[in-house]
Order: sequence, then C-alpha cells, then structure tokens
Amino acid sequence: MPRIDRTKIGNRLEELYRLFDLSMISTDPVEVVRRFDRPEDQEIAGLVSASLAYGRAETITDAAVEALRRMGDAPRDFVMGFDPRRDGGRFDGFVYRWTRGSDLSLLAELMQKALLRHGSLGALFAAGHRASDPHTGPALSHFTDTLLGFAQEDLLTDRHRTKTGIRYLLPSPRSGSACKRMNLYVRWMVRREAPDLGLWRSISPARLVMPIDTHVARISRRLGLTSRRQADWKMAEEVTRALRRFDPEDPVKYDFAMCHWGMLEFRDR
Repeated sequence: MPRIDRTKIGNRLEELYRLFDLSMISTDPVEVVRRFDRPEDQEIAGLVSASLAYGRAETITDAAVEALRRMGDAPRDFVMGFDPRRDGGRFDGFVYRWTRGSDLSLLAELMQKALLRHGSLGALFAAGHRASDPHTGPALSHFTDTLLGFAQEDLLTDRHRTKTGIRYLLPSPRSGSACKRMNLYVRWMVRREAPDLGLWRSISPARLVMPIDTHVARISRRLGLTSRRQADWKMAEEVTRALRRFDPEDPVKYDFAMCHWGMLEFRDR
C-alpha cells in the first residue's frame, strides 16, 4: 500500500463528494431505480439495473429501462406472479451485449424463489451477514450463491455454470471478481444518503465495499488508494480500507464522485 498524504487526499475526496451531487444522476442506473416509489419495487428494480450495469453509462440506462418496462409498473408484483411458461415471452428479443431475454427470465424466477423463502431480497442478504464480518463481502457471496443455487437445485438452466448468462449477472467475491455491479447494488440498498435509497437498514454503511470499475480503479491509483494494477476483489478491499481512513462510517460515499470524475476525464481525452 503506497504512502499517501491523508490531509491532501482527504480534502480532494471531500471536494469531489460535494461537486458530484444528485443532479448528475441522469446517466447513472440508480436514476432508473428511483423512478419507482415503493421500496419493494426499488429493491427488485435495483437488482435488475445493477446486474446490467456493464458497458457505457448511456447504454446501461437504456438497457435497464427496457428490461423494467417489460416487467410493468410494479416489479415486485411481476416477480411474485411470474410464470416462465406464461410470462417468459415478455423478455423475448431483449439483447444487451451478452445478456439475453432468457437470462432476465431466469433472474425473475430466482428472485421469486428468494422472495418466497425470505420475504425480500434484503432479508436474504442480511441472512448472510455476521457482526464479525469485516465487510459485506461474505454476505454478498451468500446472496449470489443462494440465488444461483436456486437455479441449480431445480435444474432451471446449465448456463449458470459458465461465465455468461445468469452467472455473469450475479458474480460472487469467491471468484476474485471486483463484483462492481453487485457492490453497486448493495450501496444503493444500504447507504442512507441520496442518490442511494437506504432500504436495508440492518446493514451499516460502514461495512460496504467500494464498487470498482476501470474509472474508479484509475482514480484510486492516482490518489494513492491502491497499489494494485488489476481491478479485482483484492483491489476493492484495499481501496475500501484506504477510504475508511477518511470516513470510517461511510467509506463508499465517494464512489459516485470518483466514478463520474473518472468518466469525465476519459471523455475529455
């Protein structure tokens, strides 16, 4: 871990945090989630939107809007009543990079099983969280492993065994992946301040893990928050530990600012 000037970097992070605010979410998938009023709909919409959060920001938002349009005005009601033989066709023709409509249909089935067994996605996540855990990584592993386990136990598909399909939509820290999209989803659900939703009140924001993409990884290296070159789970842990020095109660509050700072720098090149 490189030595850093805590005062200088801390001041810069706070400056970024104040600069990038709720008015800038127009190209962020959380905007799509916030269009729903009911928390139970936001929880479902959040997982769908976060699972598709790969690629360019504008195309991510378009993909999330289209996926949720096919689920109607009440995503939770859609999931609870979902019958793949009757409703699977709603996703026919959906294509976003390497995600297909069949993947979204299976995701709806897995979410339905989670709701039936746990009552909510938040309850499933909380079931994997322990007070002794250093962060939400173990709970995230439990969350995605449980969802994928529903597919395996019912032989719903073989695609969960590969790096495509539903397996790609629901990555686990066990694989070493940075799990940017799932950490982003958990951030939306846990943090209490806008643009996040604060729906999962049993989890402390202090336990969150930083979502790492190429933009955040680049800015993190520049700020001296990590010495790692590969954007993987170990980098996510290292950056999170560094950010806890500046705000131990809410280390990932800088995520939105760092991500959008990185994207703006990339566009200005």
